[in-house]
Amino acid sequence: MSITSPKAAPKRRGGYRLIIVLLVVLLLAGAAFFWLNSAAQAAVNATATLTVYQPAVTVAHPGGTSFAGATGAIVEPGDSVDTATKGRAAIQLPDGTITRLAGDTQITLTSAHFAKSGNLHDVSIFQKAGRTFTNVQHLIGGATFKVGGQSATASVRGTKFEVLINLDGTMLVKLFDGKLTLAGKNSVDLVASQQSTVDAQGNVGAAGPIQPEPNDPFGPQMLASDQVSQGTTPGTEQDFIGAPIHNGEQQSYSYSFAGGGIVKAALGYKGSLMALKVKAPDGTLYSHQGPPPVVVVVPAAPAGIYTITVVGVSGLGAPGEEPFVSVASLEPCATATVAQNGAVRHGYTPQDLAAAISVPGLSNLKLSFAGDSVAGGIITGTGTYNGVSWSGTVVLFWHGGVLEIFPVGATVFNVGVPATQIVQQIGAAIAQDPTNINPGYKVDRLFTCQGVLMIDGRIGA
Repeated sequence: MSITSPKAAPKRRGGYRLIIVLLVVLLLAGAAFFWLNSAAQAAVNATATLTVYQPAVTVAHPGGTSFAGATGAIVEPGDSVDTATKGRAAIQLPDGTITRLAGDTQITLTSAHFAKSGNLHDVSIFQKAGRTFTNVQHLIGGATFKVGGQSATASVRGTKFEVLINLDGTMLVKLFDGKLTLAGKNSVDLVASQQSTVDAQGNVGAAGPIQPEPNDPFGPQMLASDQVSQGTTPGTEQDFIGAPIHNGEQQSYSYSFAGGGIVKAALGYKGSLMALKVKAPDGTLYSHQGPPPVVVVVPAAPAGIYTITVVGVSGLGAPGEEPFVSVASLEPCATATVAQNGAVRHGYTPQDLAAAISVPGLSNLKLSFAGDSVAGGIITGTGTYNGVSWSGTVVLFWHGGVLEIFPVGATVFNVGVPATQIVQQIGAAIAQDPTNINPGYKVDRLFTCQGVLMIDGRIGA
């Protein structure tokens, strides 16, 4: 039972290349008048982006074709993701909803669709084995998110929850925030800080308080993530999961920041003693050690590339311990074109984009962003092109350091134009694959805040 050949990318042309691409997407609705007799648009599939924290991770397509997973790979509906014992991974949907996989875990993204508004309409994940933690972003009215195993379905109406599928087919569901309905042969409603179990036959147990699990890796991760979310800009968080370290060993990660606020890092782990060090671009070192979560804040953080280092101090034992590092920043949500010390920030309002557009035959152009998002943005445009009224909506998100533009539909004379047709025309118009747009730098984060589309990244690798 379920739980509820592209052309080569162009050379770097800077941030305004992105503006032109967005313009083309919207204008294609006006250029597609010859599709007026097309059938009504079907539901548009949404895809997820894979992050591999620790190998080995395998992705399998329907029919059995599989390959070694790499960060930035696209996971489409029907694809499965499998982690080995030491593997750690996550899949993230365009709205920022993320599902993390512990070791020895296998999931299948059975379905995912956009609504015509560009928001997620429905997502379904089948979890065959192992442990996952999912943070679901705000669901628009009528949207659904379901995760399940062999014997029960978890239908989520909240944000943070965990699912464990044991080898014997039994199931444990923990809800940390929001609401959730767990349904098998019977059903139970959970509220925040409750859990329930399901036996192999689908009998759902009563709701009760969450019980501590010493081997649950997601507890320390949530503590660290919660720490950096306080006092920072939603959408700036990046997480890192390292292999187990021992006394005296260390691991380092990097984070780009173009200045204008603070940088905040937090380290989560099970226990013993670890230290967290943050080296700013100006060479200043900030550090702290102690019981988790360990937090380091860089005030008035200078622009550039930060180095975050975890050090195993003492008591880590022969197996070592797995560190989880979460980093976020406070940055201005405003129009920006910044490139300092290797860090890049571009900020666009709808007016910025519209003002940069000058095309013969185009008039009455209006652009808007559909609310704020911790990952990507939804852009809607209306206007007139050579006397033809049109409208179009695209979802913009990133994977593997590049951008992807996903049209969810358009109308001309109030008649729907299939999104697949738009994708084909985008590729022809810009001479490249619209799922692999190179803005001229490596994209680390993409989000919308206070009505501004923000793109953070770095020059080079």
